[in-house]
Amino acid sequence: MRCPACDHPEMVAVIRDETLSFGGQSLTLHAMHGDFCPSCGEGVWDAESYRRFTEAQSGLLRAVKGDVGADIRRIRKSLKLTQAELANAFGLGKVAFSRYERGETRPPATIMKLLRLIERHPELLAEIRGG
Repeated sequence: MRCPACDHPEMVAVIRDETLSFGGQSLTLHAMHGDFCPSCGEGVWDAESYRRFTEAQSGLLRAVKGDVGADIRRIRKSLKLTQAELANAFGLGKVAFSRYERGETRPPATIMKLLRLIERHPELLAEIRGG
């Protein structure tokens, strides 16, 4: 296999530990398998190591940032609104909150601040809906 970054003619099979860090937290994945370039250091994980890496990365992000999708779902249900109704109240597309709740996209910080404010003061929802 040629290096995808520098086109070096041969990658070297390596087993190594990989440390992920984010937001002051870190975790180490042991015995990760991949092919690495001896020239530039670029690497390609095998399928199993790549799966472990992406799962660990997602878990670390959730641990640091929290589960935003679950927070949105909880707040929306406490307000007794559908995803489409909440999106309409915020002037967003009808599937925006579906994407936020499933973790497909991350909502803007202003949306989360406003949702948390409405959670504490549900009477503000009528004002938001009224425009």
